[in-house]
This record gives sequence, C-alpha cells and structure tokens, in this order.
Amino acid sequence: MKQILKIIAFIISLTIFINANDDININDKIKLAKEQNKHLMIFFHIPGCPYCKSMLNENFKDNEMIQKIKDDFILINLYTADDYFITFDDFDGDIQEFATRIGAFAFPSTIFIDKNKKVVFKSIGYRDTPGHLAELEYVSAKNYKTTSFKEYKEKLDFDKDD
Repeated sequence: MKQILKIIAFIISLTIFINANDDININDKIKLAKEQNKHLMIFFHIPGCPYCKSMLNENFKDNEMIQKIKDDFILINLYTADDYFITFDDFDGDIQEFATRIGAFAFPSTIFIDKNKKVVFKSIGYRDTPGHLAELEYVSAKNYKTTSFKEYKEKLDFDKDD
C-alpha cells in the first residue's frame, strides 16, 4: 500500500512539474527582449487552418526570415490547441483568452510587442514570405513610430519600381 501511495505521489508531483513547464510568462520574455534590444513576435495558429500551415511551412522555414527573427525578435509560437497558461501584465489565462486580449481575432496572426509591453503592430491573416518579411523589417526598424505600414509598403513598392 505504501508503495502505491509513493507511486501516486510521484505521478502527482510529475504532473505538477510538467504543467508548470507548460506555462508561458510573457513578462519574462519582455525582460529578455529588453536585454537583447528586440521586439516580441507572437505567432498564433489554430488546428486545421491551411493558411496557418502554409505560413509555418513556408515563412518559418525561409532562411532570410529565420535569420531576421533570430537577429531582431524573441519568437513565441502559440498553437491555440495547446493547454498553456499565459501570464502577461495583469492577465492570467489560456492561449485563446490571451489571443483575444491582445487582438489576435483571426488566424494566423502575428502580434509584435515592444519592450514597454505595448502592441506596436498586428498582422492578422495569411502573409506570404515577402509580405511577412516586410512586416518584420517594418517593426525591427521601428518604422511604426513614424509611419503606417501602408505608407511603408507603398514606399517599398515604389522603390522597387525605380
């Protein structure tokens, strides 16, 4: 009987340990972003979404995109079917509640947060690799402080035509 109780206690403690590791503290990621002078890049995707799958298989496997993310962002990949507990400022809840809280109202979504915990840019919906890379450039260069993404993109397109 004592042996069974020990096994049950071990399983319970293991479950608590595993669940504790499944939590994501965005505040800790913000501290890391501050230390490294980067933005947070939170990518939300859902089960059965062909657009999410395309972005994962194309954008996040593109060498230029991977390098840009490594250089300028702290990436948090959130699959809404996972059972993570998210902490961010005064928010504690699951991934879906967190997505709603920061404005990821459709999927896929990429939300960019600065070192002051402010959402600085939202990319809602599918983006091909060049389009997604342009958004990363826009955020990493902090162009959101002086111009809208639409104006930034128009200037990029204009410069390409020259």
